[in-house]
Amino acid sequence: MLQRLARLWRRASVDVAVDSAAAASEPPATLQSETGARGVAVPEWCRRRREQAVLYSTPTSDRLAALRVRDARRVGATIAAAERVLRHEFDLLGSGPYVPVDPDRPGRAAAGGYVPIDWYLDPVRRLRFPRGVPHKKWNLFEMRPGNADIKYPWELGRCQHWATLGQAFLLANDDRFAVEIARELDDFVEANPTGIGVNWTCTMDVGLRAVSWAVGLELVRESAGLAASDGAFWNRAYTALFDHGVFIRSNLENTYEVTSNHFLSNLLGLQFLGAVFADLPHGAEWNAFARAAIEREMDVQVLSDGADYESSIPYHRLVAELFLAAARLADHQGAPMSAAYRARVREMVAFLAAVARPDGLMPQVGDADDGRIHIFEGYASTSPQDGRHLFGPGGAMFDEPAWLTRGGEAGAWEAFWWGLESARSVRLQADQRPAEAGHYSARLFPQAGIAVARGVGDNYLLVTNGIVGTNGFGNHKHNDQLSFEYHRGGTPLIVDPGSYVYTSDADARNRYRGTASHNTLSIDGVEQNDMRPDWLFRLFDTSNAESVSFVDGADVVEYIGRHHGYERLPGPVLHTRTFRFLKSSGDLEIVDRLAGRGQHRVRWHFHLAPGVSAKRSGEGTIELSAGGRAWRLRLPSELHIAIGPAAYSPSYGVEVPCLAIDASAAVNVDLDRVDRVWEFSLAS
Repeated sequence: MLQRLARLWRRASVDVAVDSAAAASEPPATLQSETGARGVAVPEWCRRRREQAVLYSTPTSDRLAALRVRDARRVGATIAAAERVLRHEFDLLGSGPYVPVDPDRPGRAAAGGYVPIDWYLDPVRRLRFPRGVPHKKWNLFEMRPGNADIKYPWELGRCQHWATLGQAFLLANDDRFAVEIARELDDFVEANPTGIGVNWTCTMDVGLRAVSWAVGLELVRESAGLAASDGAFWNRAYTALFDHGVFIRSNLENTYEVTSNHFLSNLLGLQFLGAVFADLPHGAEWNAFARAAIEREMDVQVLSDGADYESSIPYHRLVAELFLAAARLADHQGAPMSAAYRARVREMVAFLAAVARPDGLMPQVGDADDGRIHIFEGYASTSPQDGRHLFGPGGAMFDEPAWLTRGGEAGAWEAFWWGLESARSVRLQADQRPAEAGHYSARLFPQAGIAVARGVGDNYLLVTNGIVGTNGFGNHKHNDQLSFEYHRGGTPLIVDPGSYVYTSDADARNRYRGTASHNTLSIDGVEQNDMRPDWLFRLFDTSNAESVSFVDGADVVEYIGRHHGYERLPGPVLHTRTFRFLKSSGDLEIVDRLAGRGQHRVRWHFHLAPGVSAKRSGEGTIELSAGGRAWRLRLPSELHIAIGPAAYSPSYGVEVPCLAIDASAAVNVDLDRVDRVWEFSLAS
């Protein structure tokens, strides 16, 4: 099992670009060779580079002064977060606070007592990955210690806290934060030479680290204290950053069956590096290549209804952020992306706005691993499930007042660091409501297989019945056909369970993405789409999901969907489900129909949100309560009903206890008789 998955992971993560063999016959380019060919020494080139703001994240002093006044709370929170980084206190992917001290390298008295970071640690299991392994020889399941989770060193190695350090340097005018970036860069390069070790085994993470380093260095480029303390730092910094570009270009993740957010992250890394090294031949090539490939990937990875094709709303947020950042950087460079590209990015943000829960969080449809391109707002404090920051730059770029309002203060702060400040966004208050709140809205995204409806008073229904994503690869899709999420009066009642973890716990991975954990029915314990336990990042399409109809009526939104996943049973069964959502009251009716033949065991699952209690209240009735309010879930009386403990994962590596309701029955389905029908309702 592990050998097969190791091959899959290795091919998906570290495939070398097609042209790398030819490139390997030539000495790799270096910053010294590039600048030397232009007759400029590296120190002089670095000096010139530091005189220019080449990225969109560098605010002017007057704008910084205004920000300090109008958002003093976030200024203070950002500086406090940077102080924690100075102490090397991290909290990543549900780890809880930890301080990764490298046991192999002593502290440095000459560097103010700087203690080297352990870039190889899984802090949850207290296991360290081996050092010194060339990236092309890396094999996760043969070389990792125990069940250590590779995502922890990868996440730390993305260095997305550098943006926070850079912000704190500017906001506090304190060189300690700039010096920390310098020391961490030297620390990382010492522990992770180019191409060696786990932090080079996934080019996606190299690309995102390149963005983090480019942004961080840009933010502290005017640090007088840094220049005075180590005049050679900038030579080392830009040399290491250039090496990232050479590595990414030679190790693109575009040679597997499909491309995904991994390849897109590679391209964003190259685009940012293309901006940093724009006056050098390799920088110009990286920028041209990345821009053209990003334009193509928009057509590959985004469905015609604006949804990311990986069948995951959290990954949609990541991909939308990547595509939006590419557009913003192109605008900043004075060479905008195509009109068609910009229109599709706008549709991606509109999709995120349409599916967002009443509390502003993302529904956990499909996988979630908390990925970001850069983190300007709420580092280590804002929930990874909260995507509202993106409505700030999205609203400013596309002049959408409703998005700016939805983003609130978080969106306005984010937009500021994207260089997108407007009078409208400055006036926003955190407690303002989205423009459509309190009004009816309903929409079907037919290619994604997502239907969403909102009623008065923050009532909300989202139904998922989608494709096996990533062009049939299914790497981030869950078996959630005809599952749903339901909120009443802004209170989450029934929710998707989330994802929890990936490779560190195969059983949990399969449990969270399996049919039985979702708010749908399962038959004979069979998965809707074929899910082989040893293929942790693949589903095989057997459900052929269909949206039969979607009607937005005067007071009822009705969605009918079906899937064919159970027609492969010895006694084939077709599942059709109808949702009727009442706009005025928020009440919900669900009707399940099974057509086919044979004797089957049918099981219904309702996954309750954390904080929602459940108790029996008469035959076939469950009383749900939360926040001093109560609702009734009515089920067919002939079903066997059980209420038991379950778990909800709001973000990667985090589990929160909750309850679940399971109902079951032995059912005889016969083609010669009328379809078997079960009705459920949720009401006040």
